[in-house]
Amino acid sequence: MIRFNHISGSLAGTSAEYDKRSLRVGTSGDCDVRFDVERDPEVGRYHAAVVLKENVYHVLDLGQVGGVWVNGERVQNSALRGGDRVRFGGLEGPEAEVAVMLDPTYDPAKDAAQMVQELKGSRTRETRAVEIMRLAAERVAEERVKAGGTKSRRTMEVMAETIHEVGDLMKLQTRKRWVKIVGVVASISMVIIAVMGMVILTQQRKIAHLLDAKSRFDAQIQAIQLQMDSERDSVRLSALERQLGEATANAERTLADLARTSKEKAQQAVESGDDLDRDIRRILGQFDAATYAVPPIFKERVAYHIEQLRKAGPTARVIYRRKLKYWPQITREFQAIELPEVMAYVAWTESQFDPLAKSGAGARGMWQMTRTTAQSLGLRVDGAVDERTDVPLQTRAAAKYLAGLLAEFGEDAFMLAMASYNKGENGVRRVLRKVAQTPGGFKKSKRDFWHLYRLKLLPEETREYVPKILAAAIVCSHPEKYGLVLGATKADSAGR
Repeated sequence: MIRFNHISGSLAGTSAEYDKRSLRVGTSGDCDVRFDVERDPEVGRYHAAVVLKENVYHVLDLGQVGGVWVNGERVQNSALRGGDRVRFGGLEGPEAEVAVMLDPTYDPAKDAAQMVQELKGSRTRETRAVEIMRLAAERVAEERVKAGGTKSRRTMEVMAETIHEVGDLMKLQTRKRWVKIVGVVASISMVIIAVMGMVILTQQRKIAHLLDAKSRFDAQIQAIQLQMDSERDSVRLSALERQLGEATANAERTLADLARTSKEKAQQAVESGDDLDRDIRRILGQFDAATYAVPPIFKERVAYHIEQLRKAGPTARVIYRRKLKYWPQITREFQAIELPEVMAYVAWTESQFDPLAKSGAGARGMWQMTRTTAQSLGLRVDGAVDERTDVPLQTRAAAKYLAGLLAEFGEDAFMLAMASYNKGENGVRRVLRKVAQTPGGFKKSKRDFWHLYRLKLLPEETREYVPKILAAAIVCSHPEKYGLVLGATKADSAGR
């Protein structure tokens, strides 16, 4: 049994106990722990699951924006102990303190004694054999204690060990009596195997059903996204976005059910797709910016820019060697303020890592800063000195600028921060203020890059800018594969 003592949010001041092996947490009407959708905008429809595993409750993040936090740390899957504080969503999300209570009615000594009597019923009167069975019964009972008074997966292992011990003992006695013992033990084993076979068959059918359901939801999501790619009407786009939200919630709920049935199958389902899917998910995962399904047009544009870099051949290799030259300086400045280095590929897109690059609009340096921006970040730009061409100084200023954008838009909105670098944060702020005037536009889910991307609220140049950066990061992660190095040694590929 687990109890939630709600500290903040729409359920603040209330407590609830649940005697279930799994709970759903979110704003949907079928959630066990249900928050108010208007008062708790940080919480998704199916935000988290709480599952009892091996007599320990675990909280699982179902991939919603804001995530799940236990005692101030963001988690994907965490065991819960009495007194832990769990927050659903970002900093403003509702918080609850948990209390965990085990089943007090389970008596391991009584259970062990009952198992001994059942084993004695097999007419095995050998004192040593009965002693072995008694000890085995106690071990099984101990495992059941760990599982909260239910049958444990360790039962089969203990019984197998016991069968071998009894068999070895009886082999030392008469062959006739050994045959009888083997017959009894074999009968027990056949019953156990039959039961386990039924359990496995039932589980396999459930897994197949869940995978089939997930495939249907995935196909529905794909169809909706393709409609959104070609749609231009804002009203119809909003309607499709609502449909997409419902289909995604169904798919996420199915995936969570699959994870409770088979973690391995759930992980395989999550990691499905081609190499590009996995590369994009890897980058998004660094920023807690994962989305259930990347829009097909976004993946298509990433693939396009990867192919352009591949075709660039010698030019791309020159840029890559320049990148290797400056990468240690760049990562040093980024790491100093714990800024993810993948954001440094802004420099590839802006200047191709050229410290002397200059644009027609007057931007200059590897990070292509205007005079005003550079001066606002503490760089000297006047008739005598232009520190925009100083790689360490401008990189430090760029890192400071990007960190400020992440602080404003949120760590999980790193693509929005990079879009701001291209468009300017004032331009993105105007888009967000416009969104805020729509119903629920203040919610984090409506301020997410993916929402703005799907609804075509960002300018075309900005929509194209982010896939360019991800393409550069992916290509540089696999320099041999994409032809950035020829006959390279490990040293040649350093700094990836």
